[in-house]
Order: sequence, then structure tokens, then C-alpha cells
Amino acid sequence: MFQILPVDVDHIMAVKASGKLTDADYQQFLPKLNEFIDSSEEPVSLLLELEDFHGWDRQAAWDDFKFGMKNEDDIARVAIVGENRWQKWMTVLGDAFSSIDMRYFNKEELSDAWSWLRSPQQEEVGSGDGEFVLVPYQHILLATDFSEHSAVALKRAVELAKIYKARLSLIHAVESVAYPVDTDFLMAPTYEYLDTDQILFDNAQERLAKIAKEIDLENVQHEVIWGSPKYAVLSYAEAQNVDLIVAGSHGRHGLARLLGSTARSLVGNASSDVVVVRIPE
Repeated sequence: MFQILPVDVDHIMAVKASGKLTDADYQQFLPKLNEFIDSSEEPVSLLLELEDFHGWDRQAAWDDFKFGMKNEDDIARVAIVGENRWQKWMTVLGDAFSSIDMRYFNKEELSDAWSWLRSPQQEEVGSGDGEFVLVPYQHILLATDFSEHSAVALKRAVELAKIYKARLSLIHAVESVAYPVDTDFLMAPTYEYLDTDQILFDNAQERLAKIAKEIDLENVQHEVIWGSPKYAVLSYAEAQNVDLIVAGSHGRHGLARLLGSTARSLVGNASSDVVVVRIPE
């Protein structure tokens, strides 16, 4: 399955791939990618996140190869963010047979992947005399798991958005229900749990939309994304040029509890500032 992630940069498309990709997945995704390429006046770049990824069926692998050969001149860079060694090997092999500049990054290197994709357009932030300049927050992101801790963090995020007159976005990540996968790399997996996954995803969208509607701010953006919260929040923050992430924690040991290990991952890996709102024991 492909999921297109919202990106705040005109020439970059970010896509999450999970499960085992099929021809049907490509038939839905490739027209959108072609439209993105056609709308750009310059070669585009792609960020491909692989999460719980199990490869392709035969037709999907052929679809991928044909598209790459046809659009070599339209794609400048491809950053593949993966989880294991065979995905890195796949990137190296693809780079050897294509003129597209492809690089592999581990999950913990997501910020590096985005920096590499943006690097031709990036400008240094400074005063010109070597001193760092603090810029007011422009885009604040709240990571929520719908808990009481997230509700308190939301109040702080709204307060900060009003103070800085910043955009506010809300994000919630839905992890796919684990299912058994066959050992044949080119055989399609069993999809008996997909209905449950979709119900969880749809319910999360309804809850997040309700929260966004009740906030006393204009144009509150909200997004439900497939994947582990540990990586989904970082991925969205990078794609949207978020400069402040707000999350909630519980008491002294809250960092280890919030959305699993998400809070520690945010503090350790986010390129933006992170505010952890503590809730007393």
C-alpha cells in the first residue's frame, strides 16, 4: 500500500510504502506521481519511507521498473528510508542501473534524508556575522494519542500557536495490525486484517477531525498517518517544515510512556524544537 504524505515543498513528494505492493497499488499511485511530475517546472525529488515493507508481487515489480526507466530525466533524487539491510541493497542496486541519484537512510536518519533532498534549495539561517538568529515559530505540530496527556498538551500547543500566530497541525499515527506474511518474496501477503486496519484508521480520522473543529483557531490542519508513532511524527514534521513539536507526558517518567518510545525519539531525532508538557503524578 502507498500513502502520500503532505509536503510543504513544491518539488518533493513523500510516500510511505507498507505491506507487499501489488499492481493495483501502482495503478492507483502512478497517475498521481505522473501528475506531480507534470506540474513541476523542474525535476522532482521523492522520499520513500518503507515501513513493515515486504516487497512487490511480480507485476508490481515490473510496474516499478518501467516507471523508473521512463522517468529518469524527470526525477533528480530519491531518498529511501528503510528498516533493514536488504532494503539498503535494493537502493544500491537501483542506483547502479539508473541515472537518478538514489540514497538509502536508516529510520533514525530521517532528518538527514530530508536535508539531502532539500539541500539545493536550502539557505543558511543567520545574521550574516556568524551569529544564530532565533526565528519565531511558524508551524506547530501536536502529536496526539487521544489520551488525557495529549489533551493537556493540546492546550499548550494552542496557547503557543496564538502567541506566535503560527499554524497548528495535529497528527495521529495508526499502526497496522500484525498479520502473518508468507516467506516467498514475490507472493502477495494475506490481507485478512485489512478491514480492521481501515476501521481503526477511519475512527482516528473522525476523532481527530472533531478535535480540530473544536479548537479556537483558523485553518487547523489534521492528518492521520499509517505507521509507528515513533517515526510517523518525525516524518510529518520534516515534510511540513514544522519548527516546534508539542507532546504530552505523565509525571517524572512520562518520556518513557508517551506513545511508547515516541517522546524519546522526538527529543533525540527531531530537527525542530520539542516541547514535552508534563502532567503531575
